[in-house]
Amino acid sequence: MEKCFSAIRGNQKLCKRLADEIAEGRFPHAYILAGKPGSGKRTWALQIAAALACKSRVALPCGVCDSCQKILGGFSPDVIFIRKDADKKEFTVNLIRRIKDSLYIAPNELEKRVYILEDTETMNANAQNAFLKMLEEPPSYVVFLLLCSNTENLLETVKSRAPILYTEKLPAEEIRAFLLENSPRAREMAQSDPQKLQTITIAADGSIGLAMSLCEESDKHAALQKSVLDFLTAWTAPALTDLDLFCDRLPSTGDGMTDFLNALKKALRDVAIAKYDTVPDLMFFSSFEEAEPIAARITVSKALKLSVAADTLIDKLKFYLDTRLAAVTFCSDARRIMME
Repeated sequence: MEKCFSAIRGNQKLCKRLADEIAEGRFPHAYILAGKPGSGKRTWALQIAAALACKSRVALPCGVCDSCQKILGGFSPDVIFIRKDADKKEFTVNLIRRIKDSLYIAPNELEKRVYILEDTETMNANAQNAFLKMLEEPPSYVVFLLLCSNTENLLETVKSRAPILYTEKLPAEEIRAFLLENSPRAREMAQSDPQKLQTITIAADGSIGLAMSLCEESDKHAALQKSVLDFLTAWTAPALTDLDLFCDRLPSTGDGMTDFLNALKKALRDVAIAKYDTVPDLMFFSSFEEAEPIAARITVSKALKLSVAADTLIDKLKFYLDTRLAAVTFCSDARRIMME
């Protein structure tokens, strides 16, 4: 095959593997596509569906034949997305019943019917057990693609019947190149504020989707970065009096607090690494020089303890812990850790 999955960035080994399986008729009836949010799982799923139906012998998928255009344009009746309702926390058994209702109806136009299941990390046990029956013996024309950001919640019986394919993190240079090609906002920042663009490129942590989102919300991201830096400055100051005052400046919503804590974890990870490596692979700071002043004022042990405290609080916020109470608790934990 001359070209395969040309719309996919990176992931070259995976591209070659899937192209060979499709070209040789060895593609299995199910795969789990795993990767963090924004890593391109949905793009991968559509590309695979198009490749399975593509009529070209030169490129896979070609993107120009009737089958490719319908699938990639979202018009094929044989490529079906199943996702949890926006107001629901779980992928429920009712969604599995929707699949069952059409499972034994022959494809309309294509040789395969592709079911793309999103948010499968939220699939509850009842849904997984109901789905398992279909996964064990599906009709020959059915392909399941399960999109998942975290495979830990999937039953072993599900994972044993659907091999896991992991999306790769892209290098920061490739993320930056993609942004400059596809985002007018990124091109504007490259001219007016290259430091902000560099920060976004690093914060994306190898995810094109996250990079694009951060780029479009660059002011919001800059405010989040400043909030984390202000907290670290207060937390590592000789006197901790500012830490109590900082509680009032933490996000007032659960989602905002979660974003803050996740960004703080990345910063603490950078700080810990910067203690030993002057050229670290950073996730929050744009350079070692930016991380070094904070790193000089804390120990790795305390940075790790605060990161664990942030993780614990993120879990509690999932269960509707009062956000204001969360902020006070976290600042209290930070004070206790720093005074140990």
